[in-house]
Amino acid sequence: MTELPRAWTSFGSDDSQSMHQIQEDMEGTLVDMMREIYGTERMVSTQFTIIGSDINQIRHLFFHLRAENRKIDISYGIEVFQGSIADVDDDHVLLRIPHFEEGPQRRIRIRFDALNIFYQFEVIIEEFNGELVWIRMPDSIQSATRRKYRRVYPDDVFLRFLFQYRPIFGKRGIGQIVEDRYSFVVQELHKDYPDMALILRMIAEELHSISQFFELKFYKKGEKKNLMEQIVTSQESTLYIRDTDRLDNYFRKLNLFGLTNYEREFRNMLNVMSEEEARKAFEKIQQEELRKHLYNYVCSPITVFDQVVGHIYLYTTVLEKHQISTEDATRIDILATLLSYAMSRTAVARTYYTEPMARLSNISIAGLLFEIKNHVLFEYLIDHDSLRVLLPLKNDILEMEGDITRLFPSRDGYLIGIRFTGAGPDDFKRLEQYIFQRTKAKHEASLASDRSNG
Repeated sequence: MTELPRAWTSFGSDDSQSMHQIQEDMEGTLVDMMREIYGTERMVSTQFTIIGSDINQIRHLFFHLRAENRKIDISYGIEVFQGSIADVDDDHVLLRIPHFEEGPQRRIRIRFDALNIFYQFEVIIEEFNGELVWIRMPDSIQSATRRKYRRVYPDDVFLRFLFQYRPIFGKRGIGQIVEDRYSFVVQELHKDYPDMALILRMIAEELHSISQFFELKFYKKGEKKNLMEQIVTSQESTLYIRDTDRLDNYFRKLNLFGLTNYEREFRNMLNVMSEEEARKAFEKIQQEELRKHLYNYVCSPITVFDQVVGHIYLYTTVLEKHQISTEDATRIDILATLLSYAMSRTAVARTYYTEPMARLSNISIAGLLFEIKNHVLFEYLIDHDSLRVLLPLKNDILEMEGDITRLFPSRDGYLIGIRFTGAGPDDFKRLEQYIFQRTKAKHEASLASDRSNG
């Protein structure tokens, strides 16, 4: 039997030294992704405790906003800003809008909450002066919607959160098969902190049952990728070569869900060279792999937050009795997806769930709005809509569960709104009491201010 080249030495689930190295590489990759979601401008909470006709009505609203130093949302063209009321006179309002730049538009839209009512106005701009903008006070209420639940706006409160597990492939069909077949992996994925070493070993054993020749590789920054790795990274799909004996298997359309080959690369070649030249390029790849005695192979991407950080690679040789079938290739793709999910969940758990990095914007008995800084995590949360939130309020830490109802960019980051679906024992009661106390204290402070001014 011909000896395989050293570059293709097999890796088995019993090779403890290789497994230890893979665990170290995976740990390094997780640390890199955690650093990325921390960002360069890391949010640090200083404390957990909270510091404690129509025209007349409209004028009163703006005086109220200025007295409370309340932030308001401002839309100008396609830009969205957060500003405040700097001054109010009989028929004009002075807005202070950080980072504002004058454009051709002479109208501006403002949105704010006041006395549990959500107001929206589109107003005429009278004068620009850098970040100061004079607007004409509207003479009628254009849009006012009463909130079902009263909101409060805490200062300097940072929460912790983690997305909850939901069946990755759905609850029916392939999803149900995955949940049943890989229940031992899914059981770990339900945990806040999955045991990555255990998951890695379970997946390695599954891979070894398909082929004794496989590797799990995590890419290093600046590392040059070969063509197979480039295809997997760019397409974020599982590469499957059914049979190296036939050249067409490299670039003929597969028509297999979730699996690809070099078809896209072949078509790109045809834009700059003839078909004969493109086929010769793949003949070189084929001959090189035949010299290594490869019969067929699969390469599945490993991702964290939908960013490819490595791959799972399996192959068989012409000397093997068992070859990798399309069903096997699909199994490998599923295993790579499970490992990717576990790594993404761990990266969030070890950053946003261990440290208070998300600023609370407002909260009601029905839900809350909070802000994060990281764009990669924001994009990932679009597809992971169920969160667990640890919320520090006064001397309590409430544990709430909720579904994401809206996500949108803000001036300094990204805002995420969730609707509560559950909570720890008596946490809703404690939240309701907190909101009542905050509202009562603000009302008493307003009355005291009116008496002193009177």
